[in-house]
Amino acid sequence: MIIPSNPDQREQLYQEVSEKCLISRNDRIAQYSTLRSYFLFGAGPEARPANYNKIFPHIDTLSSFLFAADTTRFSIVLGAGVKAEAEHKKTGPLIRRLNDKWSDSNADIVMGQAVNWALVYNSMFIKLIQRGRDTTPYLVDPSSFGVLREDQTQLDKQEAFVHTYFTTRSQLERDLHSHPNLKSIMSRVNATQQETTQMMAGVQRIITSQFSGAGLNQNMIGNATAPLQNTLMYKPKVGEEVIEMQELYVWNDEENDYQIVTMASGGVCIYDRANFFYHGEHPFIQICPNPAPDYFWGYSEVERLMRLQDMREHRMNQVSNLLDRAADPPTALTGWMGLVDEKNFALSKVGGVLSSSEMGAKVEQFRPVVPPDTFTEIREIDHMFSEMSGISNVLSGRGETGVRSKGHASELARLGSSRPKKRALVIEDSLENLATKYLKLDQQHNPDPLRTPDGQEFISNQFTKDFMVKVDAHSSSPVFMEDLKHDATELLKAKAITRSMYVKLIHPPMEQEILQELKEIEKKEAEMAKLQAAQAQQKGA
Repeated sequence: MIIPSNPDQREQLYQEVSEKCLISRNDRIAQYSTLRSYFLFGAGPEARPANYNKIFPHIDTLSSFLFAADTTRFSIVLGAGVKAEAEHKKTGPLIRRLNDKWSDSNADIVMGQAVNWALVYNSMFIKLIQRGRDTTPYLVDPSSFGVLREDQTQLDKQEAFVHTYFTTRSQLERDLHSHPNLKSIMSRVNATQQETTQMMAGVQRIITSQFSGAGLNQNMIGNATAPLQNTLMYKPKVGEEVIEMQELYVWNDEENDYQIVTMASGGVCIYDRANFFYHGEHPFIQICPNPAPDYFWGYSEVERLMRLQDMREHRMNQVSNLLDRAADPPTALTGWMGLVDEKNFALSKVGGVLSSSEMGAKVEQFRPVVPPDTFTEIREIDHMFSEMSGISNVLSGRGETGVRSKGHASELARLGSSRPKKRALVIEDSLENLATKYLKLDQQHNPDPLRTPDGQEFISNQFTKDFMVKVDAHSSSPVFMEDLKHDATELLKAKAITRSMYVKLIHPPMEQEILQELKEIEKKEAEMAKLQAAQAQQKGA
């Protein structure tokens, strides 16, 4: 994109591009509200929460198959033109530093949350902020993000995108303490208090439509069906006045890099800077487990399960009603005189007695017949949930008919995990992109020295720039771990790897202590073998 040199034209261009990037934001916010409500409560925002929310545990199980924070390990793959002999010995210390920074910055926790909510919505974003030597990841939901072309997939191919966020007036003034136009900017920005509502969404929409047009009746009369129970909605409330900020990223053709523009509400341009992240890159990573070929945001996993949840809740309500009538059946009192309520109370009480002098008086109960297959359809709907996301009975830890041995079960689990594996590889690609940016930021901002195994000292910036951080042996997903352990065991039996390499492959608890103990064991074994060889030589002589 060609950015004009005139300041007024530049600011006008930035505002136009920002509006185009956020053109679908309001529509997506409404969709995300529905998806969030189904995930948390099993029903829409205006409906009563479901008696049993099947979506929440299902998404929780699926996300656990796609990403596991405790087993994720990284490795460095060098480019084709790199001299491996000179750079390979540096990869070990760099990987140890990367793993330390990964856990210290809670990137594993943030990544797990991003995967979980990407299944709920359709995408999530992680933004990296560099402060000195420290890299901090932040979670960004898709309602706070916008791209110039939603028909173009992959964030790196977008010509422009924008991230919106809120800050307080005092925080903004603190951040701009050294800005030359601080007073002018603070006088132009508009601070608003985030509105909170105490009424249900259905009632609010009725009131909004009632007063939205001129000449309509201002007196609203009628009934509105809305749940009145006090449900915890898990939505934050902020009483402090906040300012909406926009961080716009535009690809500058003249610089062949991103131009980063920070704007406040009211169209106030605060910063117009060249890329300060690192050349040709941006700090955002998109997590999209179900990508679409022609829609940037991808598909939502919860959206596929909403109709099944409605079916299940409808059937559960019917079964609950049937069981209630079976436990407390409707009663007909024929030929009785007096108050019916008192007689019904006597019949409902334990040990209650009812007598009458009337001839032909009788009590008749209409107890429904509970069919033996009452919950069969509900179990079929639960099976549809698993089928929709590719989670088989064996994969989820439940038994399967016809399984004859442990090996048979392992083989079924391996074959049945193909669909989760496909999405786990998509998550792994975003994870590798995130880890690569971590290490490149460390190269730019961390001067602390490292040591190679032979004692040579170096800093991370002296390592080659032609590299890619990869997830070691697909360790980010539990569905690959059994395959990894099986392959490692077979390699050890074939004596293709050493015992220390076997420990590194399976990553047991207390891995470093085990490797240290293994060195002592191998040393004693070598001494014993040397002694036995000497004794055998003396005996032969």
